[in-house]
Amino acid sequence: MPIEVIRPKKEDVLKCVARFNDLTSTDKGLPDQPVEGFHRDFRNVLGFEQPQGSETYSPIGDDAKPHISHLKAGFGMAYVSARPSQGVMMHTHDTNESFVVMEGTWMFEWEGVDGDDHVILEEQDIVSFPPGIQRRFECQSAREGKEQGMILGVIGGDTPGAEFSPESVERLKAAGTWPEAAE
Repeated sequence: MPIEVIRPKKEDVLKCVARFNDLTSTDKGLPDQPVEGFHRDFRNVLGFEQPQGSETYSPIGDDAKPHISHLKAGFGMAYVSARPSQGVMMHTHDTNESFVVMEGTWMFEWEGVDGDDHVILEEQDIVSFPPGIQRRFECQSAREGKEQGMILGVIGGDTPGAEFSPESVERLKAAGTWPEAAE
């Protein structure tokens, strides 16, 4: 069966454009963001809805509103910026999560069969994690002349969920940032 061709108006296509300088940035929305070592900024490009569940989070939190929100693309895209030695706590997703290093170098760590392991990626390198793997990332260095590194995250699904590892939850509770509603 052939694909139906549509011919949209220009204003309809322009609703699907996200210029980087027009994206709003937030450093809030997830319980690990105020904890030292896990500060980062999100710029949500193409979004998805918050999943249901008291311990399940949108992968970029509920404070980062998507610039392009009317499409149900089956995936979400967001830029993540962080200073060196900052990143995210260990967590998992119920969908695929892929990253493209845009600026700087980044460490991507996961819980493997023989313990934690990692890979260091440079600009234009990509890593893709399947669902269910506990993983985290951390900026190792910013591009020369910049204070932060940047990655582009692409996450499958219209309502993907993320959950912190049990060790991360304990650390968040100790830091006083774990929401009481999640208890």
